[in-house]
Amino acid sequence: MRSDADGAPGAAAVTAAEALLAERLRRMQRFATGLLAAMAALFVAASLGRETYPALGVVRAFAEAAMIGGLADWFAVTALFRHPLGLKVPHTAIVPTRKNEIGRALARFIRDHFLVRAAIEGRLERADLASRVGAWLEQGENAAHLSRDVSRALDWAMRAVDGHELRGAVKQSLREAFGQAPLNMALSMLLDVLRAGPYAQTLVDQLVILGREQLDSHRADIRRRIGEKTPWWVPRFVDQEIYDQLVGELERILTDIAVNADHPARTGLDARLEALRESLASDPALIERSRALQQAFLDHPAVHAYVRDLWGRIRAYLHESFTDRESALRLGFEREMRGVGHTLVEDAEVRARLNLWLKEILIYLVEHYRDSLSSIVSETIEQWDAGATAARIELYIGRDLQFIRVNGTLVGGLVGVALYFTARALGL
Repeated sequence: MRSDADGAPGAAAVTAAEALLAERLRRMQRFATGLLAAMAALFVAASLGRETYPALGVVRAFAEAAMIGGLADWFAVTALFRHPLGLKVPHTAIVPTRKNEIGRALARFIRDHFLVRAAIEGRLERADLASRVGAWLEQGENAAHLSRDVSRALDWAMRAVDGHELRGAVKQSLREAFGQAPLNMALSMLLDVLRAGPYAQTLVDQLVILGREQLDSHRADIRRRIGEKTPWWVPRFVDQEIYDQLVGELERILTDIAVNADHPARTGLDARLEALRESLASDPALIERSRALQQAFLDHPAVHAYVRDLWGRIRAYLHESFTDRESALRLGFEREMRGVGHTLVEDAEVRARLNLWLKEILIYLVEHYRDSLSSIVSETIEQWDAGATAARIELYIGRDLQFIRVNGTLVGGLVGVALYFTARALGL
């Protein structure tokens, strides 16, 4: 016997357990058949010796009734799985000929008596699934094995998914997420951050540093431009004096701004930032321009390339993390599973909540999908080969059915004896 890929019983390979069942079945069949043959021999012997030994009449009655009972039960047992002696008597070979009806009846029985709230609820209340899960996660390497199996499943899923489709999904998700957050509001919040705490002062300090750097790098240009703008008759030392006064005053202003936290330039910048923030929040023109900038950002080829590169990096990182036993992801998941197990073992309130949640979800699934779940039984049985199905069922329950033959033979014999003495008592 074997199980095909679709779960249907076949007739090729035999497991060790099935080989043992088959041998036990054959032994019991030989015993039941041998008992029937013994009754037949006893009947013949008693019939031949009854004239000489009248007392053998009771033996003959026992053997005769035993043969009848044994043959009747042999017919009944055989008729379950095949046509007795190859004769297509009505209502024989019940299992192979009515396999589909039996499967549907079994599915209805499971649906109506097992997949019901009363049966599931009582079983779940006694099971305490949360405690079992917690104890299992705390025991030995179970958390590590779970981490390994989940990682393998996720790694397979990552490799099985079409990269182009997933990249497109990631890009679309980013577009939708970014599109739902107006850019003008984001810039407005950014300005609030820049104006809060030390950030505003830091911004002014950086602007002062930039001003100093630009002034130092353009001193020669400033001196040359002053010489170009003054009339030809102005002496050169005047040009130099103008340059010294101008550059010196600029340096003094930058120094004052740098050292004075209350300088008007600082408060003026803050006021301008506040005005810009309010404009971003309420000015229709700025709002529309921010939307156009946002759309241009999303459509920019560099953004598309970034998404592709981001997905590639994420995929490579996840693959490495899923396959490396010592990766931070695997170890972190393992620690979390052990922590969950410890919590479930130690915290009765958490166990109670989890058991309630598991009970509710399982009962919901049973109540809403009981027809689909039970149909799996009938649909699976319908796919099985009729002859192989009958052989498989006979393999597992046939030995017990052979006891029916034995009992029928012995009980039939006793009934025959009872009838024999009854007839003698009535003078028949």
